[in-house]
Amino acid sequence: MTPPAAESSTAQQAPPSPPTHSAPSGPRRWLQVLMVWAAASVLTFVILRLGAQDTPATPWAGAAPSWEEHMRFWDAGWYNRIVEEGYPDRLPVGADGRVTQNTWAFMPLLSGLASLLGWTDWSFYVRATIVSILASAAAAVVMDRWLSPLTGRRSSLWAVALVWSSPCAAVLQVPYAESLGLVLVGLTLWLASRGRAPAATPLALAACFARPVGVPLGAALGLWWLWETACARSWVPHTWFPRLLPGHSPQAPGARRRLLALALLTCSAALSWPIIAWLVTGRQDAYTATETSWRGADLAPVVQWATRLGDWVGPHLGPALLVVVLTMVGLLLSAPGLRALGPATWFWCLGYLLYLLVFFDPTTSVLRLLLPLAPAGWALAAAAGTTRRRLALLTACVTGQLFWVSWVWDLGSVSVHWVP
Repeated sequence: MTPPAAESSTAQQAPPSPPTHSAPSGPRRWLQVLMVWAAASVLTFVILRLGAQDTPATPWAGAAPSWEEHMRFWDAGWYNRIVEEGYPDRLPVGADGRVTQNTWAFMPLLSGLASLLGWTDWSFYVRATIVSILASAAAAVVMDRWLSPLTGRRSSLWAVALVWSSPCAAVLQVPYAESLGLVLVGLTLWLASRGRAPAATPLALAACFARPVGVPLGAALGLWWLWETACARSWVPHTWFPRLLPGHSPQAPGARRRLLALALLTCSAALSWPIIAWLVTGRQDAYTATETSWRGADLAPVVQWATRLGDWVGPHLGPALLVVVLTMVGLLLSAPGLRALGPATWFWCLGYLLYLLVFFDPTTSVLRLLLPLAPAGWALAAAAGTTRRRLALLTACVTGQLFWVSWVWDLGSVSVHWVP
C-alpha cells in the first residue's frame, strides 16, 4: 500500500487498520488464550516447586522452601517493605557516603493493589502473587487481542505459549511487577494502534507507576509520532513507510496530534517518580542514586555495556560480545515479521532496546528485563511457520526456564564446575 505523499491527501480519509487475518474476540477466544496461558503457567509452577526442593537455605527462607516462602525471594521483599515501611524521607547512606539500596527503586502500583486485598488476611506475598497472576492472564488476552489480527489465530496461540514458557516466565507468577507492566504497556500500545490515544492515556500513566517503563514508552510513542509526521509531510520519500512497515499506512492528522499528546503525557509521568523522590527526600538525584546503588557505580549511559560485558568474557573479548549484542538488536529490528506487526510494536521494541542500551547495566537480570519485548514472540511464532519449528522453539524456551529457575531464582541450588 502506497501512503499519500502530502498531508492534505492523508487528511482526506483516515487509513484503516491493516489486519491480515480474522481474529474473533469474545469469551470463546479468551478461553482459548487462557487455556494456553494456564498450561504454560502450570508448567512453570511445577518447575518452581521442583526447583524449590533443591534450594538450600537462603537469606529469605530455609532449605526446600514452601510455596509462600519461595515467593519471598529476591525483590519480592522490597514490595512488602513498601507496604510495611513506605518510602524513606531520608535516603540510607553507607560508610562510603553512597546511597544504599532502598524502596525508592520500586514503583508503588503492585504494593498498592496487593494492599487492596488486605481484607483477606492473607500474607502480602500471597496477595501480591494473586495480583501478578491475574495481570499475567490479562496480559495474554490483551496481547492476543492486539496482535492476532496481524499474525493469525493459531500463530498467536503459539506466541502465548512461547512467551509464557520463556526462560524467566516465573517472574510472571511471583510478587514482581513485570505482569502489571506487560498488561499496561500492551493495552496502551493496542489502543494507540487503533487511534484511541485518549483511552490509552490513563493506562500509560499507570504503567509508569508499575515498572520503570515510562521512558522507553514515551520515547517509542514520540518516535512513532515523528515518523508519522515525517512521512505525512514528505520529509522522507513516501516509499519509506511501506518499506519499513509493510501493509501499514500513516495516520490521519487528528490521530497524530492525539499520539503526540499521549507521548508527552507519558514522558511527563515517567519524570514524575524521580521528582516525587526528590521532593520527599530533598535530594535531587534520589531516584537515580538509589537505582545505581545496585550496581555500585554512578549512572554512566552506554559505558556500562562495554565494562560489564568485559566482566563476563574478559576485557579483550568484551568488545566482540558488544558487537554481537548490537548485531542481534539490528537483526531483531530489521526482521520482516516484527515490522509486519505495525508501528506500535516496532517502535516499542526500538524504544525499549534503545533504553536498555543507554541505561541498563547488563547483569543476570537481562533476561527478565527482556520480557517487555513480548510482542517479538508473536513475530517469532509467525515466522516459524510449521508446528515442528514452533515445538522446537517451545522446547528451547522450557529448557531455558529450567536453567533460569535453578541457576538464578533458586539461589545456590546448583554449583557448576565447567570442564572443557
